[in-house]
Amino acid sequence: MAQKDSGTYSVEQERYKALIKACAALFVALTADLLAVAFVHAFHAPWWAWAPFPLFVLVAKAVFWNHFLFRHRADIPPPAECSRRMRIVGNEVILGICVIVAWQVWLIQWSTPETLLLLSLCLAGQVVFLLFGLLHLRAASVIAAGVCVVGTLIVAANAGSNVGGVALLLGGGLAGLAYVAYDHHRDFIHLFSSRLSLQRKAEEIMALSEENFRIANTDMLTEIGNRRRCFRDLDRALDEAGQAGRPVAFGIIDLDGFKTVNDCNGHLVGDRLLRAMAERLQAELSGHGEVYRLGGDEFALILGEDDEARLLAIGQTIIETVHTPIQVGELRLMLGCSVGFAAFPKAAQTATELYDRADYALFHAKRTGRMRPVVFSAEHERSVRENALVERTLRAANLDEELYLTFQPIVDSSRNRTLLLECLARWQSPVLGLVSPGKFIVVAENSGFISTITPILLRKALEAVKQWPEDVGISFNLSGHDLVSSDKVMNLIGILARSGVSPRRVEFEVTETALMMNLDEALANIHHLKAAGVRISLDDFGTGYSSLSQIQKLPLDKIKVDGSFVRDLASSEASRKIVSSVSALSRDLSLSCVVEGVETQEQLDILQGIGCSLIQGYFFSKPMREEQVQDFLDRQLGLVPEAEPASVA
Repeated sequence: MAQKDSGTYSVEQERYKALIKACAALFVALTADLLAVAFVHAFHAPWWAWAPFPLFVLVAKAVFWNHFLFRHRADIPPPAECSRRMRIVGNEVILGICVIVAWQVWLIQWSTPETLLLLSLCLAGQVVFLLFGLLHLRAASVIAAGVCVVGTLIVAANAGSNVGGVALLLGGGLAGLAYVAYDHHRDFIHLFSSRLSLQRKAEEIMALSEENFRIANTDMLTEIGNRRRCFRDLDRALDEAGQAGRPVAFGIIDLDGFKTVNDCNGHLVGDRLLRAMAERLQAELSGHGEVYRLGGDEFALILGEDDEARLLAIGQTIIETVHTPIQVGELRLMLGCSVGFAAFPKAAQTATELYDRADYALFHAKRTGRMRPVVFSAEHERSVRENALVERTLRAANLDEELYLTFQPIVDSSRNRTLLLECLARWQSPVLGLVSPGKFIVVAENSGFISTITPILLRKALEAVKQWPEDVGISFNLSGHDLVSSDKVMNLIGILARSGVSPRRVEFEVTETALMMNLDEALANIHHLKAAGVRISLDDFGTGYSSLSQIQKLPLDKIKVDGSFVRDLASSEASRKIVSSVSALSRDLSLSCVVEGVETQEQLDILQGIGCSLIQGYFFSKPMREEQVQDFLDRQLGLVPEAEPASVA
């Protein structure tokens, strides 16, 4: 089977290729040689002695060389076939030269001194052409050149020359030319071998580069495309879609509950679960688009869709696929997920914008209940613009002047005494007016700017607590950005130390969501806080996925039950059981238990009946300004709580 000219020939193939290139020039030289001999003898010898032979030899040579060489100039045979053909051509060259020299010697009987001189020149030229033109037929070229030398000696003898001197001259010349030809051939082989080595190195480097590129664009755990490949493919899809006028949608899939599995069963089980989930998503979504792993428990999907109903249907399919139980070894595990979509060109024009909007849709899905798909909409766009305005204004604000705190008491209802006042951030912007904490705190959290706000608010809280009785402390919220940075935590400890306030009067509230940003780092920093003498409270207990699995790892002093369990406390037996169970759990773990969101006497009575005495909510007081706290504490010296606490902005 012929081999295409791929640039990866062997030495034998390269020799064969070089011989093909030389054959046309050699044929022209041979034609000139034979015609010259025939022409000079046309005036002295009979026509049948000089005319038929050149024609016969040239036609035979042309047919033979075309069959074995010239017609294969485009398709080079395998090395073994090249060697076979070169042996055949070499034998043909020796036979052909013998016949040609014999003809030339036979013509001597009609030669004159002038024709003998031409014969000598022709034979000498044949030696040169054979040694250098047929360089790659080493043995054949030397043997054929030797035949020409013998012919030359015969011509010299008929011309009356000193045969010994001519023989010495021709022998030395043949040896010298053969050596030079051999040296050229050796250089050719060396040059080709070097080129072949470089080519192989280049191919190895290319293969290595391709492998590195594959590795760089493949998630090693799940063996699907990684974040780098995802954005490369998204850029390409957007370019093609922009040119063809086609839609593109980008989806982000975030697994709910994976951290619980990972922490409870170990990283090996978590890794196997991620691999299995990647295979499941690929199999389910193969007809819709490509699946990628962005990192952690987050996956992405590129689709050729922009219809909202269609995207929501695909998102629901993803949720049902993820929520189906999955077997990992002996464990039967179940996860949930939330999905956010954004479409080009409706929602965004670039890959970065598309990702940001899909991420916002995912955030909205998780914030509004999880286990649901959300497509980025015009309403979300307005919210994004509002958030951007809030962030710009917040970054440009004079935070020391514009930020202030309100305080909501945490009351021991059995004694009607305030133990702590939770510090709640407020922002009065000269540009935007009074901004809801539900707006600016979320924006600050998402942008990481919360870590700039936290030290300012802590200083204000510590200045406030100095004005109140020693048995009243503060409860201060920390964000995930604060908890995962040891430098920021040490800065907060330094602020507390410089304030002169006893650490026993300070309690830091953390949420499970904040801890999950980086659990190991957060745990280490919570231990730093505990070492400084403060207390730690876990806020919104019961709303996360891994609270029960993490609570034993945390150096906690207190649990705060989320107010969502209190709203229907009077009418829901399930809510009462949940709160009762959490209260019992806290007692078993020697932790205090605060119940948030208490607004009515009925709720308070139920909570006291199940053993919950630490209460926070509007029943005792709405959040108060700093200057109102002392009046509240003074009024609280009575046994009955105030029905109408002071209002606050």
